[in-house]
Amino acid sequence: MTVEVVYTERRRDLTEARSRNYERLRERLADASGDTIAVSHYEEVDASRLARASTIVLSGSSAPWAGRDEGELDRLGDAVLASNRPVLGICAGMQLLARFAGGTLGPGTRPEHGFMPVDVLDGSDLLRDLPAQPVVFHDHTDEITSLPDGFRVLAASPDCAVQAIAAPERRWWGTQFHPEEASAEHPVGLRVLRTFFKLAS
Repeated sequence: MTVEVVYTERRRDLTEARSRNYERLRERLADASGDTIAVSHYEEVDASRLARASTIVLSGSSAPWAGRDEGELDRLGDAVLASNRPVLGICAGMQLLARFAGGTLGPGTRPEHGFMPVDVLDGSDLLRDLPAQPVVFHDHTDEITSLPDGFRVLAASPDCAVQAIAAPERRWWGTQFHPEEASAEHPVGLRVLRTFFKLAS
């Protein structure tokens, strides 16, 4: 079984620090899934690889949407849709899932950064068995401004109305926060990753 992780930042734009963050994501996904992790960059997406994967994870990104090539994003969306695989979108990855289904994105009310709580609105899905206000890691300035039909909001925060989503018929889930950035003091993110792989199996 292979988890295909698509880094949503161009290869040429990766800094050393960002590369370390992505390596941590890869390690956390390997631990949570117990599967082999394959990695690609979104501008080089191979639809056949996504179709062969057991699951797909779309990473976060620090690059602004205004600087992206719309055609590259559309090709990624087409490949994800055609794969018919379970998908977890993280931060920018979650925003992309909304975009692929016809939603809209925009600047958030206020940037969120660091470990802060979210309010769980629906604990029956990706966020099951979590406390009502789990503390998770945030690092974003944009957010989903219009959610497509078929998507449910699972969590929110005072400055971000869409902190986690589920579209079960598509087998798509997403978090605005970064579950891979867990710590001994704040382990909730790893529980979210493990729950995703259970839902996807």
